[in-house]
Parts: sequence; C-alpha cells; structure tokens
Amino acid sequence: MNQIQTIFIVDDDPMQAMMLQDYLSKYSTISIHVFGSGEECLKNMGLNPQIIFLDYNFDLVGKDAMDGLDILKEVKKLAPDTEVVMFSGQDKIEVAVNTMKYGAYDYIVKNESAFHRSENVIFNIIKRLKLTQEAKLYKRLTMLLGIAFLAMIVLIAILYSKGAISSNPGWY
Repeated sequence: MNQIQTIFIVDDDPMQAMMLQDYLSKYSTISIHVFGSGEECLKNMGLNPQIIFLDYNFDLVGKDAMDGLDILKEVKKLAPDTEVVMFSGQDKIEVAVNTMKYGAYDYIVKNESAFHRSENVIFNIIKRLKLTQEAKLYKRLTMLLGIAFLAMIVLIAILYSKGAISSNPGWY
C-alpha cells in the first residue's frame, strides 16, 4: 500500500467496524483508527487520515449529534484531500448520488461483498494518487522543456544580432 498511512473507520455498529478493521489489518503499514461517532472522528482529524470509511446512518444520540452526510461535509471542509467512502445498509441510488454530490469518493452497501469492495477502493485511491503524482511530474517536465526551448531561441536571437552567427553558413 503506497502513501496510505492512516485510515479511519467511523461506524456506530462496533461489530461492523471491528470486522472491517480486521479485514484491512492485513496491511500492516496502515494505521487504522476506529470511532463510534462522527464527532469523535472530527476531533481526531489531526491524525491526517488519507481515507475515511464513514457510516451513512448513525443512531443519533443527543440533539447535536450529526449524521453521516453532515460528517462528510465537515470532513471535506477540514481536509478536502481526504477521501471519504460512505458505508450504508441502504441500497438506494439516490442516497449514493447524494453522498457523491457532497464529495464522497465512493458508496459501498453493507453486504457480503462490502469488505472486498473496500479493499478495491483503497487500491483505486492509491492508483489515482500515483497517476496524480505522475501528471504533476510530466507537467513540470513540460514546463522545463518549454523554458529551455525559449531560452535557446533567445540565445540564438542574441547571437544573431551580435553577428556571432549569420544567415550565410559559408559552405556553398
């Protein structure tokens, strides 16, 4: 796993969170933190998670408790580069589209293939990070090549104006 050091699992179902943590713990280089509420997750954003698996529905306890969509919006304000993957038992396209509209990277339905899909999402995020880095490198190299080409044209123009080079090559 390249460049993914910290993952948060935010779910009010301790069994679900523990099973996902256990499934992802085979990648020993990743630090996995489990939180039972979105508020706990937000308090620990200083740990700089690269990926957050966030439950869509929380058993809201207290009048100020936030649901998954509210937590998603807050995470995207605090750390826009953090990828949030929504987990839900709801198999409704409207819910998935709504979470994507607010910045979720993916939407995974809690079923028998959810853990395998979560692993695929991690690999896709890693691929995207690598492609983004390569694109930045190519952009820098293109800029450098353009600057070198421009410098060469300016040098030729200066040498031509000083008479160091001429339009008559002298061999004919």
